[in-house]
Amino acid sequence: MNKKPEDRSGNIPGLLWRTAVSPVTFVVLSILWCVDLGAGSIAAYFNDPQFWVKMDSYPFSLWMRQVAPKIFPLSLWIYVLVALSYLMIISLLMCTVNWFIRRRKRIRGLGEVLVHLGFLLVFTGFVIGSAWGVRARVSVSEGETVKVPGMGMSLRLDNLTVIQSPRGRPMDTHSRVSLFAGGSRVSQGSLRLNHPHIYGNTVVYPPEDYGAGVIGGVLGTQTAGAVRLVPGRTVSLGGGRVLELGGVLQRGERMGNAIGPGLLVLVKNAGGQVLGSAYLSPAPGMIDRAIIAGNGIALGQLIESVYGVFRVNRDPGVWFVIVGALILSLGTIWALAGYLGILPSGVGPVS
Repeated sequence: MNKKPEDRSGNIPGLLWRTAVSPVTFVVLSILWCVDLGAGSIAAYFNDPQFWVKMDSYPFSLWMRQVAPKIFPLSLWIYVLVALSYLMIISLLMCTVNWFIRRRKRIRGLGEVLVHLGFLLVFTGFVIGSAWGVRARVSVSEGETVKVPGMGMSLRLDNLTVIQSPRGRPMDTHSRVSLFAGGSRVSQGSLRLNHPHIYGNTVVYPPEDYGAGVIGGVLGTQTAGAVRLVPGRTVSLGGGRVLELGGVLQRGERMGNAIGPGLLVLVKNAGGQVLGSAYLSPAPGMIDRAIIAGNGIALGQLIESVYGVFRVNRDPGVWFVIVGALILSLGTIWALAGYLGILPSGVGPVS
């Protein structure tokens, strides 16, 4: 007597569950994700070559709230990418649950679960970072300390060396930075290509740009003589007045009628109120001396130094990503070992 095939047409929940945990579902979603990412990236680049640079300057959730609606429908592919990502994660999560339900008394196929778990941790870290992360881009000269916006920390560039090829072309940079919080150094580390410095959930990446530029100058004053004026330093002029650097223009830069290179020099009182200012520059058509709030100031020479432009991210999910990547790698090795038959007997992959 032939057994009639089971009629599952009315078992909608069961059908949905089998579809969700099917590897085919995940593969199809992955293919759609890759196609959307590839096509969208190419379209975004041709529309704006600086698209990724601009996008990367925001936490992802902030970009989605503030920028994506303004450039719609050009951002439609990003919305589709996010939706596909969540569908992939739901499928992966349900597939992992299904593995424990059906094989919870075995360790066969553990590599599969480790890959799933690693992927889920990486995605969780990304979501946490995009929702609560902070990103900043700071320009700092060698030996200078600057505040990192929104993080309550400061970054100092201890040194920066450009590694060149035998033909003199820049290949990499080696830099050393220090992080300060509350006036004390809390971390120091080296940066090079693909090797950021991580302190807790703060990540400092190798410089996106670098070069040599003006950081200050040597000035002649009537009351204090020759002084060295650099960022973060004030010079007493006597009578409760101080000299301070208000800003710098590099060669080729302009701001209004001011032409670089040059310095914006401020004279302040003891309370920090600006009493007067002047832009001093050796450029043609610019002045190199002035009377500021009754104080004669003359530009002697500009001080130049190496500088770097660093991206600093505070990413609460960074350790989820790191641990997830390690687990994912372990799972891949485990699955490969099982496939090659080099695991002990009884610990092979699920048939």
